[in-house]
Amino acid sequence: MDEQLANKSVHRTLAKSYLVYFILCSLGLFLGVFFPMQFFIPNSQTFAVIGFILGPILIIWAQTTSHRFELTKQQTGTLIFNRGPYRFLRNPTQFGLVMLVAGYAFASHTAILFVITALAYVISNVFFRKHEQILESRYGEPYKSYKSSVPKIM
Repeated sequence: MDEQLANKSVHRTLAKSYLVYFILCSLGLFLGVFFPMQFFIPNSQTFAVIGFILGPILIIWAQTTSHRFELTKQQTGTLIFNRGPYRFLRNPTQFGLVMLVAGYAFASHTAILFVITALAYVISNVFFRKHEQILESRYGEPYKSYKSSVPKIM
């Protein structure tokens, strides 16, 4: 079983997670048009700008760093997990997506988008757990040690 799990694609599992996230957030945008439940939070535009700026920066930083993991492994023979934003979070791309969509929810004042974003986060965690199982199976103790020392999300 562990060998089968180790051969599964980490990227395919994460792609499914992001696809679910995209579909549900698109649904949230669609429902926000037909069921315009608005909210007002003081300084919501500031939160929107923070989400619009920091979300994509975190996503790009995480993706760039994850590509370097493989290069480092090829050069040194070992995989070091705690680099870039992965020093602070085990899935910074997911957190960046949450920030980005929440930024849009703040900018549009769409309450249903907040609810759908939370639902998408919960559902995408199913895929994230599978992703972590694959990494544990593939890399063993180094990943387990990393996992125990770095939180999943801030």
